[in-house]
Amino acid sequence: MNRVPGLAVRALLLVSAVLLPSAWPPGLPPADLVLLVVAAAALLHGPSTGVLVGLAGGWLVDLVPPGAEPLGATALSYAAAGALLGLARRWAAASPLLPWVATAVASAAVLGVRGVVAAAGVGRAAPGELLRTWVLTMLVAVVVLPVLIEVERRLTARRWA
Repeated sequence: MNRVPGLAVRALLLVSAVLLPSAWPPGLPPADLVLLVVAAAALLHGPSTGVLVGLAGGWLVDLVPPGAEPLGATALSYAAAGALLGLARRWAAASPLLPWVATAVASAAVLGVRGVVAAAGVGRAAPGELLRTWVLTMLVAVVVLPVLIEVERRLTARRWA
C-alpha cells in the first residue's frame, strides 16, 4: 500500500483550499474550504485521519498570510472538528444529508472558537461576518462536499488513503 499519492492529493487539496479564498470577490466573506477537506477525510476515514488532516489544514491557515492569532489555535480547532466529524462517520452513510449536517455543526464550532478568541482580544471577528462565513460555507458544501467525499472514496479504492 503506497500512501504517498493519497497524501499528495490531500496536501494539494488543503493548499488549494487555503489559497483559493484570496481570489474571492472583495466584500464577501470567504467560505471555509479547509473545513470541507477535513470533513471529507474525517467522514470517510474516522477521527484519527480527521485530526491529522485538521492539524495540517489549520497549520496552513495559521501560516499563510494574513495568518491567524494566536498561532496554533486554528490548527487545534480544525483538529477538534476533524475528530468530531470522524466520530460521526458511522451515521454519515445513513443519509446524504447527514454529512452536510455534521459539517454544519463542525463549521459552527470552528467559527465559534474564532469568535471566542476574538472576544478575548486576540484577532478580529465580527459576529455578522462569522455568520455570513458559516452560511456561505454551507452553501458551498452542498456542491463541494460530495465531490471531496468521492475523491476520498477513489483514494481508498486505489489503496492510497
